Amino acid sequence: MLKPVQEKPRTQYKGKLYARMLGYVKPYFPLLAISIILSLFVVAAEAISVWVMASLLKEIFISEVKEIARPEFSLNNLNQILKYWVYLFTRDENPVARLSKVCLIIIVSYSTKNVFSYTKSLIMGIVNLNVVKDLRNSTYNHALTLPITYFDRNKSGETLSIILNDVAKVNTALANTFNRLITEPLRLITFWGLLFVISAKLTMVVFLVYPLLGYAIAQIGKTVRRRSKRVMEYLAGLVSVLHETVNGVRAVKMFNMNEVESRKFASENEKVTRSMFKNMWISSLNSPLIELLGIIVATSLLWYGGKEVLSPNSSLGAEDFVRFIILLMISYQPIKALGGINNAIQGGMAGAERVFGIIDTESEPLLSFRPEHVPHFNRTIAFSNVCFTYPQTEEEVLHDMSFTVDKGEIVALVGSSGAGKSTILDLLPRFYDVSQGSIVVDGHNIADCDLVGLRHLFGIVAQKTILFNDTVYNNIAYGVEHAHAQEVVAAAQAANALEFIEKLPRKMDTLIGENGIMLSGGQCQRLSIARALLKNPPILILDEATSSLDTESERLVQAAINKLMQNRTVLVVAHRLSTVRHADKIIVLEDGEIIEQGTHDELLRLNNRYKYFYDIQFSRPEG
Repeated sequence: MLKPVQEKPRTQYKGKLYARMLGYVKPYFPLLAISIILSLFVVAAEAISVWVMASLLKEIFISEVKEIARPEFSLNNLNQILKYWVYLFTRDENPVARLSKVCLIIIVSYSTKNVFSYTKSLIMGIVNLNVVKDLRNSTYNHALTLPITYFDRNKSGETLSIILNDVAKVNTALANTFNRLITEPLRLITFWGLLFVISAKLTMVVFLVYPLLGYAIAQIGKTVRRRSKRVMEYLAGLVSVLHETVNGVRAVKMFNMNEVESRKFASENEKVTRSMFKNMWISSLNSPLIELLGIIVATSLLWYGGKEVLSPNSSLGAEDFVRFIILLMISYQPIKALGGINNAIQGGMAGAERVFGIIDTESEPLLSFRPEHVPHFNRTIAFSNVCFTYPQTEEEVLHDMSFTVDKGEIVALVGSSGAGKSTILDLLPRFYDVSQGSIVVDGHNIADCDLVGLRHLFGIVAQKTILFNDTVYNNIAYGVEHAHAQEVVAAAQAANALEFIEKLPRKMDTLIGENGIMLSGGQCQRLSIARALLKNPPILILDEATSSLDTESERLVQAAINKLMQNRTVLVVAHRLSTVRHADKIIVLEDGEIIEQGTHDELLRLNNRYKYFYDIQFSRPEG
């Protein structure tokens, strides 16, 4: 038994998810390294300005200058060393001059900080935009390689939502974190270090509160991630409704379903809004909670430290205490920022789970096209005991089916709806793999063939024509690289399409709208036939190519199909028996089994199922 292409289950990534998101940063590591260096300068400049700021009070309220001896270097003496360096920069007999020097240092340090910060933001912005571009390209490119079974089981709107909205959510997470995930921890470490330098005792008191803050941030982040995932699921539902309605707008208008569709859209939109509000209120709790705890700690320290300063035997001076309080209050800014960063990361990881869910779904084994990978077809296509069951279903739709198609032969598949005709056509280019048995081309099992090479054998013209919002020329040349203009025109002429193309506003350069909306059904079919003619495949698949056309359009399309069928092997499905009566072989299907086969005349003489179909259609005038 051959194994069909299976999809891997979506993984619960947990802690590895953000690391995987960061993996997309590797190509931009040189820019990231520059950003890290700039972050060090930013933090250093801010630390200098904050440290010097406390000296303002001394310069304003203490007029006399006290000589400070050069302290000996030791880790326990860092506070005095730093104060000595400030003293060296600001030393002057004139108190106004000292004040001016302090103000100048603050202005220069803050100016330097902001120049570096702006440059760093630009660099990280470039990194972020490129990372998101790469992630969106990677998701889209992989989605195109997924088997048909994936698209059968997933709404197109959901896939669109993941590629657009969920990647955008990852973009937001990266934009809000890359630029600050380096700077904020550096700021926090620097401020904590300066707090230890001033007073290790007071700093240890502060650290008793930090585990509580960390726990609160973590819990809020988990909730944000869970609710963000729900928002994106609801948003995918909204996109699906929008996609279906826009594509089916003619049916909506024809059946006057505007109000019904509006209510459906409003209902999905309400789900999105409610879910986003729940996510918003829990996210917004982060900042005030941290600020409240910070004020409680700072006020407590103000009372406790104030008593220490007022104590005659205290080693903590007024200048040190003021500097400690300033650093403590400023240190809560990076903590609040890290809380916001955590929320953004959790929201982005909720999107990343869905994005990587697509990327990790096993794709078809597609390789670049190479002529040598195209299977040889000189004799026959043979179906041998083929059975097929659609993935994730139990009912077998094809049962022990065997037949052959010789090269140059026209084989028609006839039967009731659901008999398995289109399924057979889908198995040939391996949109699905057989569940049991084999399909062999000139003795080679197609399960062993390169998919790209195998599909190069076939040209498909189906009832539902697939055209793109592009020019007539590009739609005909679709799939044929480096097609010459003369070849495109010749294909259009052979498909009876050149006549209407010449009447279009810009002829071959006319945009035909989404799915060829600017053209009639017959015109769309003729473009599809022109595309197949240009590709010039050895095997042609026709699936109800004329069933939805009016009589005149059918005449023109059928004439084009007759040209397309010349010197080719053809498998054709048609409900109208008049289009298949000249086939070399007609296979009649019922409930996934072959019940009879032969030429048109042979089947009529059998007086069985085919004769029944024939009598139904020709007992009254067609149309």
